Order: sequence, then C-alpha cells, then structure tokens
Amino acid sequence: MDAYYKTLETIFNIVHQDPNPVTYLCRPREIILRQFQDWSVIQQHLELLEQEGLVVTKQMDTLIVSITSSGIQKMESANLDLHQ
Repeated sequence: MDAYYKTLETIFNIVHQDPNPVTYLCRPREIILRQFQDWSVIQQHLELLEQEGLVVTKQMDTLIVSITSSGIQKMESANLDLHQ
C-alpha cells in the first residue's frame, strides 16, 4: 500500500462510525494526532488522494477534509483484502 493511503486510512478511521461519514468535516489536528508524519507530508498525501477523488479538501476557517464515497469503498475493499 502506498504511503499516502495510510493517510486515507487515518481519515477513514476518524469518520467511519459517523452516521454519514462523507459529510464529516475532518480537521487537520484530527489527522495529525493519529499520524506520526509532518504536516507537509500529510498535505502531499491529501493532494494525491484528492487527485484520485478519494477525499475533498476545502479551506474554511481551517482546512477541512472530507472522505468521498470512493474513498470509503477503497478502504472497505482494502480491509476485505487484508482479512482474506
């Protein structure tokens, strides 16, 4: 698994228990607290994930990250692959 998918996995772990995970507004501090990476590395990962359509970022009072339904499907299929 490419390193930037670990960032997607982190976001998925943050939002997956929400009743509607694609509307969860994930803030950078939530990601930083769960990943031992510099913010600059996480930003690069987010750019790659956004290019693939797996997350959406939006600048509000702070950066907001939302996982897309494609991102959720990617993580769910990756979890299935790991358990087979």
